[in-house]
Amino acid sequence: MKQVSIAFGLSFIVLTSSLSADALKNSLTNMLKEKETSIVDLGNINLNGKPKPVQQLRKTRSSKAVIATVNGHKIIKKQADDYLSKRTQGKIKNFDAIPPAQQGRLIQELSLPILVLDAAKKELSDLEKQAVYTRTWMKKEALSTTITDEQALEAYNAIKKQAEENNATTQAPPFESIKDRLKLQMMEKAIVGKLMKDVEIKVL
Repeated sequence: MKQVSIAFGLSFIVLTSSLSADALKNSLTNMLKEKETSIVDLGNINLNGKPKPVQQLRKTRSSKAVIATVNGHKIIKKQADDYLSKRTQGKIKNFDAIPPAQQGRLIQELSLPILVLDAAKKELSDLEKQAVYTRTWMKKEALSTTITDEQALEAYNAIKKQAEENNATTQAPPFESIKDRLKLQMMEKAIVGKLMKDVEIKVL
């Protein structure tokens, strides 16, 4: 029941994040599409009276400034700047340059990973945490381990040759049909080999 609750909670967070991200994306897109104003804003000139007050530019805070807290966790401006730049494909890089409403939505998006992590620390058992760490590490290692087609073909030919020497009656499947599976097995073997290298095991 606990795992179902966790799965439901994560699904809700992902859905909420998606809706929030879409709203922020639309808002930022509209902002980017606004026409650029000229250096001299003639709209502030009133020939029959006093000119309209010119809106003051927002001050830009330091990249190290704390711009929000989420359950005590600090969010610094650099985090928001980087996230904003990524969301707008580099068109807007300054968190202080967007309207307060958009700032609030962006902070909500930045807070989701923090809230998920807090919930995971509280609700996941040690065994579940270990499984998460294991999968994350394995995925990271898999991304950094490359097995080429040439390496896979070399291994395939070696296996095929050994089977022929042992007078195996079963014909080897074509290389292309098992290439991906063979590369995956070779990757797993390489990762295990890396783990076992220089390991010290004592059986008591």
